[in-house]
Parts: sequence; structure tokens; C-alpha cells
Amino acid sequence: MQAATQKLAETKEWQPLGANGDPIDPSKLPVQEAFLYDMQHRFQGYGGGLGNGKSTAGCLKAWYLSHLFPGNMGFIGRLDGKELRQTTIAEFKRLIPDSFIAKKNDQLGYMKFKPQYGGSEIIYGDLKEERFNNINLGWFFIDQAEEIDVSRFELLVSRLRRQTPLIGDDDKPMMADGIPLTAPTYGFVTFNPEGTNSYIWRYFHPDSPERECICHTGSSACKQHHFKLYQASTYDGLKAGFIPQDYVDGMLAVFPPDARRRYLEGSWDVFSGRIFPQFEQRVHVIDYIKPEPHWKIYESIDHGIKNPTAVGWWGVDEYGNRYLLDEHYGGDGKPVKHHAEVIKAKRAQFKQPITLTYLDSACWAVNQTRGDAVYSTVDEYNSYGIYPIKGQKDWDAGYSRICRGLAIDPEHVNPFTGERGSPRIFIASHCTNFIKEVTGYRWKKNRITSQLKNEPEEPMDYNDHHMDEWFYFEASRPQSPIIVAQTKRDVLKELAERRIRFNPLADTRTVGTWMAH
Repeated sequence: MQAATQKLAETKEWQPLGANGDPIDPSKLPVQEAFLYDMQHRFQGYGGGLGNGKSTAGCLKAWYLSHLFPGNMGFIGRLDGKELRQTTIAEFKRLIPDSFIAKKNDQLGYMKFKPQYGGSEIIYGDLKEERFNNINLGWFFIDQAEEIDVSRFELLVSRLRRQTPLIGDDDKPMMADGIPLTAPTYGFVTFNPEGTNSYIWRYFHPDSPERECICHTGSSACKQHHFKLYQASTYDGLKAGFIPQDYVDGMLAVFPPDARRRYLEGSWDVFSGRIFPQFEQRVHVIDYIKPEPHWKIYESIDHGIKNPTAVGWWGVDEYGNRYLLDEHYGGDGKPVKHHAEVIKAKRAQFKQPITLTYLDSACWAVNQTRGDAVYSTVDEYNSYGIYPIKGQKDWDAGYSRICRGLAIDPEHVNPFTGERGSPRIFIASHCTNFIKEVTGYRWKKNRITSQLKNEPEEPMDYNDHHMDEWFYFEASRPQSPIIVAQTKRDVLKELAERRIRFNPLADTRTVGTWMAH
């Protein structure tokens, strides 16, 4: 660290300025300062209200890690590339002098610092691009991390494996017992809170039930000891002088109450953008769901070629409860034959017939060729013994049914607890791909401004393959099984009634005793 401190001292002629034009002094907001200089925790999150200095702190932390550990490589990302360049990267360039940079290419999302400033490299871009999947990183920074799903976060965590040698005061690699020392790796995110279902809360918040200690396994990603959360509100930023009073007054004048709580106070209890905020794992996810023999089982398929193919097996009981019993989720260009074989294997496990199979109506388009033959995707499924019908594409009807099914009906009896107050949709806990999609399924207009306008909203067309098959199933209005009521015989009562009717003095009698009548 002595070498790192000296390297920072070499840049003493540089003083980063805040948005208000004053020199940045992190000590004015202790939370920001603690986040900025935290070298102990491998993963750090800084969230809360707007104007609390989180994006600025993230950019400065990216610079410090590049400068402190020469030859490092980091990544700065956000869901949307255009917004990344207009906000996060613009802030980074505002803070870090252009004279520190030796090479840069904004089109490719790349910059490299001059040797005297560490010679480290930074790549940046949206988190839809796959070119970052095979790069070994020393650190990553996700701005507005609530916009992405957990799979993108976990992907970047898996890329933290760069071996950056630590350089001593003599400009030689530092050694310990003859082994070269390497720089620690870090992942840090900045965000606006988005509720207790979000992966950010699950990974970073001290109240998360997932933060059990796993240090005994040798893991360097223990949520209890290696993840640290920092939070500050808009009012904290105001007190620290980061933003003026009129900025806060303007938001108070136009933001509805929920937006104030989330974007000013940094509340975890209010969040927007999710299409199904009603979905809660503690309510809707069940560890084990065994279908009853009289249930109807439906199959719903969203076929993908480059994208994953998602299949859901849905059980429906006589009370209108719907249960996701199992799933299939696979892509990588696998042919219809592969998916058909998986479907048949799953069917065999249920040991009862499938009522109906739904498939995306686009699969009826005759747009496939093999030699001189022209055929449709559904033709292929038919050839392997799978005979689906067209799934309904009435998005509004599907959305309405799903919302009603997820809602808690105070009079509905929960099929697992027997208590009143229950939803009608339940998901088996092993259907992890479905659960990831439903918790990450968001509107395209995930902006504060869209909450203030009467604009029609559309879902994001991204990681929605299970969502599509779910909508085919729900919009097709699956029928509940009809249970024929069977009257239980009361044998003693029948015998008593026969005894009363029996008359041994009658002119016409049936041979036998009263018990024969």
C-alpha cells in the first residue's frame, strides 16, 4: 500500500471537481468516503437517492484501482450503451484529465492510461454485448445496477480472475516466500434500491436471509463478509453540498409519493420497472409440488433458434390454482429434435397425459428449408411426435390473468397451508430459470419521467422466453378439471330405512328377511 499511496501522491497536481465546480471532498459525506476507499470488501454496493454522489464515487474508484495497481484491466458497464456514454462515461471523462490517457477508442469502448499513470486499461459498454464474456478482469463497475438481472452480475463476477502483479517501490514485482503477489480483484455497483426481491438486496443488504457465512468453504464471495452495502439519501447529498436546494425542490414538486421514497429517500420498500412486482419468492415459490392424478397438465413452448427455447409444464387443479411443475430451458442453436426428446422425457415423468401443448404461433410460418423441402417449425415438432396448438398472443388478456393469479385473494384457500389469503399461481423452486426471468422482467420505460406520463408501456424484449410461454398458457385460458361429486353411502342409515319399510304381514312378500329388501 505504501507504493500505492506514493502513486496517488504523484497526481497531486490533479484535483477532481464536483458537478458544482468545487473540489471533491469525500469526507463531507462519510458514506461516500467509506465506499471510495474500501479495499477490504471484494464486492461493494453504493445506493440510495439521486444526487448522493454514487456515480461520481464509482468513477473515481475505477480510476483509483487503475492507478493503484499498474497493468490492471477493468470494465465499466450499464444496461444501455447510449446511456452509459451519456452519463457514466461522460462523468468519468469529466473527472479524469484527458492528459492521463495514452489511447482511447470510444466506438470500441476502450481506453489505456499512460505508463506514469499506471498503464492500466478500461473497457466499457452495454451489458447486452457478449464481447466481454471472455475477458479476465481485475475489477468491474456497474452503474444503475438495478437495470440488469442477476445473471449479468454473476457473469462479471466470474470474470474477476486477472492476475495483476503488485509492483513495489523498486518498480519490481512484489514477492512473498518466492511467490509473486497479485492485486486483489473487486466488483462494485451503484444503484437506486428496487425492493427486497432484487439481487442487489439479496447479495448486499445485511437483512438478506442469503447472507449466511460460507467462509469455511474457502469462498471469496461470502455474502456476509465479502459484500458491503453503503447507502445515502438525496438529503445526505444536499447536506454534503453535492446538490443545490432547488434541485431537491424540483423533484419534490413533480415526483409522486412512491418516486420520492425510492429516488430521494432510497427506500427499499418501493420500486418500479418490474412488470410483476406482486411476485414474491416467499409467497409464490414452493419447494415441492406433486401433481394430483386428476389435475390437468398443460405444456407451453417458446421456441428459440439462437435464443433459448423455454418450456413450462403447468398443472391446473379444480380450484383454478396454476402450478409451474417443471421447466426446460436450453439454447445454443440446439435443433427441434433435442427439445422434442427433452419434452418426451419430461412427459414420461408425470405419468399422466398432457391436456394441451401450446406453441408460439410464429412457428407455423413456412420459412425453413432442407434441400428442396420447405417446412415450418411446427412441422418439425410434429415429425417427432409433438402436436402443439397455437398459443394465444393476447398480451393484455395474459397480463390480466397473471396479475389476478399472483394477487393475494383474502377468501381463497392456500392449497399448501389450508389458510385463507392466497394467490392462485405457484412456482416449483427448482424452476430457477423461470424465477430469474419473472423477477427481472421489466418495462422498456424504466424511467422516472415515465411514471409521470400516461404513456403506454411495453415489456423489454430481453430474457423473456419463459415469460412468453407463460403468456401463451394464461392467454389461452386453461380449463380446470371437473370433479364429479360422489355421495358417500351411509350403510347403517340404509339398513334402518329398510327395516322400517319391511312388513312381514303384507300379502306380497319378497322371500327372505328384511335385510334382503
